Amino acid sequence: MAYQVGNACYSTAQQAAHASASSQAGAVISRGQQTYVVNVVLVEEDTIHYRLEPIGAGVPLMAPIPYNAQPCNLLQAEDGLTIGWMIAAAWIGAYALLFIARVLRGETGENYGNS
Repeated sequence: MAYQVGNACYSTAQQAAHASASSQAGAVISRGQQTYVVNVVLVEEDTIHYRLEPIGAGVPLMAPIPYNAQPCNLLQAEDGLTIGWMIAAAWIGAYALLFIARVLRGETGENYGNS
C-alpha cells in the first residue's frame, strides 16, 4: 500500500512520516509568549518527535505528535484507463444516437448527400 504526503506517494508509512516531518523542520512557531524553531528528533511509523528550540532564552520542549499515514489517492494508470473508456463510451453513444436519427429520417439511402 502506498501513502501520500502532499502530491507524492511513498511505499511505506515510515517514508511518508519522514516526508511529513521534513516539511515541518525549521518552521518558526509561537506558543504563548515564546517563539520556537521546530527540529525533528525522531520519526517513527506512528509518531513524530519534535524538539522546539526557543529563540532567545527559554527551555526547549519535546513534542511527540501522533502521525497517521494517509493512503495514496493520486490518479494511477488504471484510473486513466477507466476515464478513457468512459469518454469513448460517450462518443460511441453520441454517434449511435445520430445514426438512429438518420435512419428514422431516411437519410442513409443510396442518394444521401446527392442533390
